[in-house]
Amino acid sequence: MILTIQNEKPAIVQEDGSTVFHSLYTGTRYWGDMYNVLKDYPSQSWTVQECPPFTDIKDFSVLGREVRYFIAECENSRLYAALSGTNALLRTETRNTGDDKDPETVIALGGMYADRLDRAMRNGYTSYNGVLLFDMNSRTAVQRFTENDFCESAVHMPILDCAGRALNFGFVSFERYFSSVFACENGIIELRHLLEGRKLKAGQMLRSDWMLLSLYGDMTAELPSYTRFIHDFNRFVDRHAGVPSGYSSWYYYMDNINERMVYENLTKIDEIRDRVPLQVFQIDAGWAEGNHNGQTNVQRFPQGMKFYADQIRSHGLIPGIWLSPFNFERNGEIAKTHPHWFVKNADGELAVRGDYVMLDVTHPEAKEYVRQLYHKITYDWGYRYLKIDIVSDYMTAGVYHDPDAGALQNVREYFRLAREASHPDTYILACTSPLFEIAEFVDGMRISVDIFERWESLIKEFNLTLKRYYMNGNLFISDPDCLMIRKKENEDGDCRRYCSRTDEEIRTFLTAMYAAGGALFLSDKLPLMEEAQIDQYARLFPVGDRTGRPLDLMDSFIPGVLDLGYEGDVRTVAFINWGERERTFHIDLNGLHSAVEHWTDEQLGSFEGAYQVTLPPHGSTLVHFQQM
Repeated sequence: MILTIQNEKPAIVQEDGSTVFHSLYTGTRYWGDMYNVLKDYPSQSWTVQECPPFTDIKDFSVLGREVRYFIAECENSRLYAALSGTNALLRTETRNTGDDKDPETVIALGGMYADRLDRAMRNGYTSYNGVLLFDMNSRTAVQRFTENDFCESAVHMPILDCAGRALNFGFVSFERYFSSVFACENGIIELRHLLEGRKLKAGQMLRSDWMLLSLYGDMTAELPSYTRFIHDFNRFVDRHAGVPSGYSSWYYYMDNINERMVYENLTKIDEIRDRVPLQVFQIDAGWAEGNHNGQTNVQRFPQGMKFYADQIRSHGLIPGIWLSPFNFERNGEIAKTHPHWFVKNADGELAVRGDYVMLDVTHPEAKEYVRQLYHKITYDWGYRYLKIDIVSDYMTAGVYHDPDAGALQNVREYFRLAREASHPDTYILACTSPLFEIAEFVDGMRISVDIFERWESLIKEFNLTLKRYYMNGNLFISDPDCLMIRKKENEDGDCRRYCSRTDEEIRTFLTAMYAAGGALFLSDKLPLMEEAQIDQYARLFPVGDRTGRPLDLMDSFIPGVLDLGYEGDVRTVAFINWGERERTFHIDLNGLHSAVEHWTDEQLGSFEGAYQVTLPPHGSTLVHFQQM
């Protein structure tokens, strides 16, 4: 691709002369009088020239060898473009014209795609204290466009045009602002930055994050290249080999935990280790006083948290612990003693959500507090698996010690400090956190809503997890939340979540977890589980780096055909009927295959060219096809 000028506007054109993205522009939207939203789009008469490669800390080699570099300029903006065969990497600098503004959004880059749009996968926002962001709770949905219809997606938007071509618009760096992609059925595309109420002063230059336009031959096969591009372009560090598995206390005991819970489950893990080789034992919420920032509840854990980490390690497991980093009790000792450590409102008062205030790590003393906390937990206590949770809830569009900072800078700095202060062997899992913007600082990320105990919770979880397949192993190791296969007879007075799933629904849960890949954590009371249930756990191992590719991604509310590809000459496919009526599934096979059902070892026969199966409501099957 090359960058050229068409009708005084920049246009991205393929080598054969066909236009991809044209009539490019930049601008702002801001509030005027009487609640109306005004636009500032100067006339913008552009010029373009080819230039030497850009000098940047980013890794432009991810575009390949045949890359051409361009700079386009107009009265108030500059566009940088690094273009290869199917990828256009773009960044803009835009100067605010006129007076000070309070912009709702800045259009980092807008333009017209060459064709009309048929459908898109859009990431919804979740709103927290004036901040809009994309986290595990945000909805991800496929939208079919009616004429002149439109949608907006956080971070990026995969699209199928009316000619059946696949493409993706998205951001690939995340330094200062949360971002979104707007698309209209007629082809209008805008890549936007959200300013969280921050002012844009007269004459101020706003520098966008890097943006990427990619053309795909196959949407589901190539979408993972987007998150791998982010990983490689930003030089993410891969700190851990392999995918973690383990035990979490949360969905059985919730915060009703104590040292007995640790001992009884460690004993059972020792018994089943040969079949269920767990790696991590994580003590979840309930171990601490207050907001889980380092003060142990000595009534529940009288020996201190270092002692229990040592106990876990003595059983051959990695000690894990749950933390909640940003929320501090507004009437607690730290908030009263150090009010300058916390985010303020515009009037100078502490920003408050409920009974909590929010940490501002742009303040030097708050930075030091975070460093000391993570050094204590990982070096002094010895925990090497950290679940850092409830992050999004306490992100705040307020006033920070650093006057140029916002919620995004604050959360990125927190995770940078946590990573820097923690022992090098520490695995950091972020939960209820921005999915893309802090990925470089973490190892794992929760990508779905909480699982809970009903069939309906499986629908909610895997509607998100299976659509977000392209993140796993590329942006981070995905965490689809915990597995619970218990029934009423496996629960006692310690239980705080009474599961109600049927045998069929439990097998579907197992199938979905197998197909999703990523981290695998059990959250039943292990001493109460029967041998047959232990065998069900065992069939999920080895965990490996598998990820099911949803073949019906752009056609279903929740994917039901998950292709895990070939391992040697064996292809594995999961079929899941999420609906309330019987459903028949069909896939094509290349040549003759024999088929075996994973959970039952049933020999299904031989199939050439295609395979078809009919499943009852809530039913599933996991099939291994061996080439013959």
